[in-house]
Amino acid sequence: MNMAKLVFIQFFLSAIIFSQEKRINIKDIFQSDGKFYINFSEDVASGIVYQFNDDLELPLGLIKEGLKQGKWLEWAGKNQKIKIGKSLSNDKDDSKKKEPIVGPSTLEIINYLSDFKHDKPFLKLISTQIINFDSFGSKMEESLKTYNDIGVLERKTYRKYEYFKRSNGLIEKIKIFNHNNILIQEQFFNYNKNKKLSEKKLFDIDADIIDKTTFSYDSLGMLEKKITLNKEGEKNNSITIEYDEQGKKNKELIQLYSSKTDTDYFIENNYSYDSNGKVVKKENQNYITYYHYNDFVLIKELTYMVRDESQNDKNIIFSKKIYNYY
Repeated sequence: MNMAKLVFIQFFLSAIIFSQEKRINIKDIFQSDGKFYINFSEDVASGIVYQFNDDLELPLGLIKEGLKQGKWLEWAGKNQKIKIGKSLSNDKDDSKKKEPIVGPSTLEIINYLSDFKHDKPFLKLISTQIINFDSFGSKMEESLKTYNDIGVLERKTYRKYEYFKRSNGLIEKIKIFNHNNILIQEQFFNYNKNKKLSEKKLFDIDADIIDKTTFSYDSLGMLEKKITLNKEGEKNNSITIEYDEQGKKNKELIQLYSSKTDTDYFIENNYSYDSNGKVVKKENQNYITYYHYNDFVLIKELTYMVRDESQNDKNIIFSKKIYNYY
C-alpha cells in the first residue's frame, strides 16, 4: 500500500473517541436545585457527558441520577489552566460540597506521521492544531500549521467562529472568519422533532454550498448514520454506527466514495473498552489505534499499520497524535 493511499485513509480516521453506558451532550442538559436534567423535560440525566465540536469529542465526566460522580473536567474561561477535581455527589445535599473545578480553555493537537530516512523509520511532524474554547466549551478559534517533509512550516490557517442560537438554545448558524477577520463561510443547522441535529450545511461567501451532512438516529436517539455530500450533491462518504447492549459504540462502517473512479472504499472500525468503559483500541483491516488516558482525559493516540504478508512481520507504527490541554 503506497503512502498516498495511507494518508487518504488516515484523513478519515476519527480524532477522539470515548464511550460509556449513555453519551450525553453537555448542551442537552441543565442544572436545577443541584441536579442535572435533560433539556425540556423532567428526566434526570445519567451517563457520560461530552463536549462535541464537529468530530472532536471530549469526555467531561460521569452523571448518575442527575448527580456528578468522581473526577470531572469542566470548561474554563480563556487563559485559565486546566485543573481536574473530584465531585462527591452521592446525594442531593452532597452537590453543595463540590470542589471548584476548571478545565482547558485551549486544546493543542500534535500530529506525527511515519516516514523513512536513510532506510530507517522515524516519525515526522506534519501538523499542529490549536483550538480555543469559551466558558461553555464552544469552539471559538482554531489555528492549523502544516509542515513539509523536512519539518519546515509550510502553511498556516486560522478560523474564528461566531454563534447564533435559537430561542430554545440550539445553534442555528455559525459565521466563520479568517485571520483578517473577513467572513469566508457560514454554517447552518437543522434539527428533528427531538431536537437532534438532522442536517448541517456549509456555504461560502457567495452563498454557494460547499458541502452538506445529514444525520439519522435509531429508536433510542443514538446517532446511527452520517452522510456527507459535496457541492454537486454527490456522496463523499458515509458513517454507519452500531452499538452494544450497554450503548457503547462497538462498530463503525466508513464508506468513502470516489466519483473519479466510480468505486467505493470501505473501512470497518471495531472498538474495545476497558472495565471503566473507556475506548482503548480501534482496529480495522489496515490499522490498530491505541488510546492512552490520564483519568478521563485523552492524552495520546498511537496508530500502527497492520501487515499480513508474513507472521514474522511486526506492526509498523503509522502515526502518533498528542493532546495537550491548557
